[in-house]
Parts: sequence; structure tokens; C-alpha cells
Amino acid sequence: MNKLTFTAKDYSETSELAGLIQKIDTSDAEYVDRISDEIFKYQPFFLTVVLGYRMDISSQELEEMIRIYLLVWEYFKSNKNLPKKKVTQTQFEEVQRQNMYTLHYSEGESEESRDKIYTDELQNLKSKSLWAAVHFRYNTRPALINMDPEIKGITLIGILSFIQCFETQ
Repeated sequence: MNKLTFTAKDYSETSELAGLIQKIDTSDAEYVDRISDEIFKYQPFFLTVVLGYRMDISSQELEEMIRIYLLVWEYFKSNKNLPKKKVTQTQFEEVQRQNMYTLHYSEGESEESRDKIYTDELQNLKSKSLWAAVHFRYNTRPALINMDPEIKGITLIGILSFIQCFETQ
């Protein structure tokens, strides 16, 4: 089985992420409104995508998705380029298309080959700790555990694509 290599930075970020998760999980409506306004101001497409899910998922799933998007936002908020450069729909769709290509390409491969493809692809991710935190939520939150598998895959690819877009800002 292929494994991702985590750096000291990845490990040190886990406590930061734990703090962000706790902050988001205990946040009130005022916090969500304030951060949503901030996201809309600096990265409107990011907010549009998460709100676009509301027609396809339950209110509990949407609440969890919003928390994950808030986590991604809080994680990258300190990146000085993030507020200056907006992720465009075109940029997002290009990254998402590449991720979908990798997923479809891997479908015909053996499990070992698939693992290698995913490991190689994700090894370049600068925010592996964030990606691990996203997966942890998907595997521990009842609304996300029970989410339709196809929608779960679509939302995970969307989150990964935004992480990759924000990393290139």
C-alpha cells in the first residue's frame, strides 16, 4: 500500500486545524454570517459552490458542508494572496476537470495501481493536513457518513479542487 509522506509542517498544522474545527463547531450564527460576508467579498465563487449544493443534499449535509468550507476558508485566510486573487469558475473547473480525469483514469486500474495514482497525485498537495481533516469529518460526521456516495464523491472533488486553487494563489 502506498502512503503519503507528511512533513513536519503537516504535523504541526494538526493542532491549528483542531483549533479551527473546534471554533467552527462551536460558532454561532453571527460568526457564520460574518465569515460568509467575508468569503463573498473576497472569494464569491467559493461561496456560490457550497450554496449550490443546497438543492442536492439534506439540511444536515449542507450544514456539514458549510462547516468544511469554513474550515478551508479559515485555513487559507492568512494567505496574503487569497483576498487579492479571486478563484474564477474557469480556474476551478480546470482543476476539477483534472481531478475527475485522474479519478476516471484510475477506475480501470488495479487497487495497487489506483493507490499509487492517488498517492502520487496528492503527494504534491501542500495542505495535506487540511485534506486529512476534511476526510476525518467525512468519516466521523453522521450526515456525511450517510451521504449518497455519488454526491459525496462530487463534493470531495470540489473541496480538493478549491484547496488546490487556493494553494496556487
